[in-house]
Amino acid sequence: MRTNFHKSLPTVLFVFAVAPAFSQFTGGLDLAISTGNWSNSWGPGFGVSARYEAPIHHKLNWTASVGFLSFSGKTTSTIIGHAPGNGQPVYSSISFPSETVVPITGGVKYYFQKSNKGLYCSLDIGLFIGNNGVGTKFGLSPALGYRLEKFDFTIRFNAISDLNYGGLRAAYIFPSK
Repeated sequence: MRTNFHKSLPTVLFVFAVAPAFSQFTGGLDLAISTGNWSNSWGPGFGVSARYEAPIHHKLNWTASVGFLSFSGKTTSTIIGHAPGNGQPVYSSISFPSETVVPITGGVKYYFQKSNKGLYCSLDIGLFIGNNGVGTKFGLSPALGYRLEKFDFTIRFNAISDLNYGGLRAAYIFPSK
């Protein structure tokens, strides 16, 4: 699954970028910092995301997003006993493989100042699809951000049961018609 998505993402981004109907499309780079139990097994995640945004009402928009994040696996050591005679601890190491997460979400975004400009808050809900036994989980992602003329910056927390992570996103806003 990861290979096919990875190969098709540039094509999807290109189509959205040149299609005039998608005037509120952004493409971004993402950094994810694992938290809670998730941080015991996986390090930071890096990836890309695409978001479409359209107005519902003055200063209120709906959003649809898809992304691709790759988290690095960690190696953890635990004491499994003590050596006979000298009492030195005996360790066992467990290595976790890298983990891929594909968030597919939808939500709302509210601008505090002007429509499509300045400080905003957003809330996304959706599915987070992982590999290596993580499976598909439902999650919630509250965020704060700031939108400039050509760039959108967001900080968010992704609450997904045992798969929580904080995220930073820097995105380019593709020009509208």
